[in-house]
Amino acid sequence: MQMRSGILIALWLCLTFNEGLALLEHEGETINRCIQNYGGLTVENAERLGRFKEWSESYEEIPCFTRCYLSEMFEFYNNLTGFNKDGIVGVFGRPVYEACRKKLELPFASGESSCKHAYEGFHCITNMESHPFTVIDNMPNISPSAKNAMKDCLQDVHQDEWKSFDAFAYNPVNEPIPCFTRCFVDKLHIFEEKTRLWKLEAMKQNLGIPAKGARIRTCHRQRGKDRCATYYKQFTCYAMAV
Repeated sequence: MQMRSGILIALWLCLTFNEGLALLEHEGETINRCIQNYGGLTVENAERLGRFKEWSESYEEIPCFTRCYLSEMFEFYNNLTGFNKDGIVGVFGRPVYEACRKKLELPFASGESSCKHAYEGFHCITNMESHPFTVIDNMPNISPSAKNAMKDCLQDVHQDEWKSFDAFAYNPVNEPIPCFTRCFVDKLHIFEEKTRLWKLEAMKQNLGIPAKGARIRTCHRQRGKDRCATYYKQFTCYAMAV
C-alpha cells in the first residue's frame, strides 16, 4: 500500500500539466481515465480536482470519479465491499477512521458500495486536518468513555459545525456547538435529572473536573435560556472553578 505522504497528491495540490509534478505511479493515467466522460484531464477539470476538499460533502462535482479513482489506486477501497477499516486505520490513523466511521461503513441494508458512498467517505477523510476527534484524543485527564461520548455526539452534528469545536477551549459565553455539552453529559450519566444536581465524583473521574478545592457552590444555580444552555453554563462553571 502506498504511504500516506504520497496519497492524494493529485487532489490536494492544484493539478497542472507540469512534467515535474510528482504523481503516484500511474495516477495521471487513472485520473484521466476516471474523468474521460467529462473531457479528461483538461486544465478546467484539473482545477476542479484541486478544489476537491472544498466540494460539498454530499455532492460530487465529477460524478463517480472518487469510486473509480480509489478502486484503481488503493487497497483500502473496493467497489463491492467499500472501505476496509484496517486499511484506513493503517494509512490515516484511528482518529480519522472514527471521525468518518458512519460515512465509511456501508449504508444499512446496502449490498455493496456506490459512487455516493465512496465520495462521501473519502471526502470526509480528506477534511480531517485539525479534526476535533484528534483534539479529543489528545485531551488530558479525560476517560476513554468521555472521549467516546464526545465523538458520538459530534457524529450527530452537521460537519459544518465541527469547525467551531476549538472554541470550547476558550469557554465562551454561548456554547459554540449548541447542545453538544448536554449530549455528552447525558451519555456519561453525570447529571441527575430528578434532583437537578451533578454527580461530582463521576464528573471528576470522567472529565477531571472540578479541580480539588475549587469553589463550585453556586455552579448548579447557573441558568441559560434553555436546557442546553443551562447544561453548558453549569458545566463551564465547574470547569473554570478554582
